[in-house]
Amino acid sequence: MKITEHIYLVGSGSRWGFGLTNEIDCNVFLIDTGDGCVLIDAGTGLEPEKMDAVIASHGFSMKDIKALFLTHYHGDHACGASRIQKASGCRIYAPAQEADAIRDGDETATSVALAKGGLYPLDFVYPKSDNVVGVEDAQTIAIGNVSLTCYLCPGHSLQDMVIFGEIDGRKCLFSGDFVFAHGQVLLQPLYDVTLKPYADAMRRIAGLPIEAVFPGHGVFCLENGIQYVQKALEKFDVGLLPQQLYYFT
Repeated sequence: MKITEHIYLVGSGSRWGFGLTNEIDCNVFLIDTGDGCVLIDAGTGLEPEKMDAVIASHGFSMKDIKALFLTHYHGDHACGASRIQKASGCRIYAPAQEADAIRDGDETATSVALAKGGLYPLDFVYPKSDNVVGVEDAQTIAIGNVSLTCYLCPGHSLQDMVIFGEIDGRKCLFSGDFVFAHGQVLLQPLYDVTLKPYADAMRRIAGLPIEAVFPGHGVFCLENGIQYVQKALEKFDVGLLPQQLYYFT
């Protein structure tokens, strides 16, 4: 699905998205940088031929992917990384404190072991990945004509990462599971979920000049996307919790 001149949706499951690829895939975005492509998140790695077909339909292939940014280490966002890296030779960028778990395929640290038989199939496996680079807070990475700044935002996971940059004249936030449409969030009873750091991070991201927001699940927004962040922050600022992502209620 072509969204803007250089941004495409190439993965999204039917359960919480647009039904392009495996049913439990997160939204996977492709950015054409003019010198190769960047992927934001990787999906589950299940039924990979579906994602390959979507990418090919837009005139690209796995060999065009120069970098893969993982917003966090949960399986629906990161388990496709190993397969993509092997097919493309790309570098994987991930939050610094989550990089080892992605590299090692650590199913306990990533809470995949807990979700088998529920969210994931019983035989689901978290593959190990090579060439995983831990990203530090506010680090900017330039690829082609696109510069992406990564902000570490603990809350939904140990060290969630959002990615901000100007693409096609829009100031874009790729928000992963940090914030969704209408200011929704996703809080799960996992060991690495933290509320106060989540609120602090939301306040910080609200200071960015955001226009478009591309969440990890559900719909995206091409203008006035800052409203998503502001609505979540309004709840946090008065000691309440933002609305839970309705797909999961």
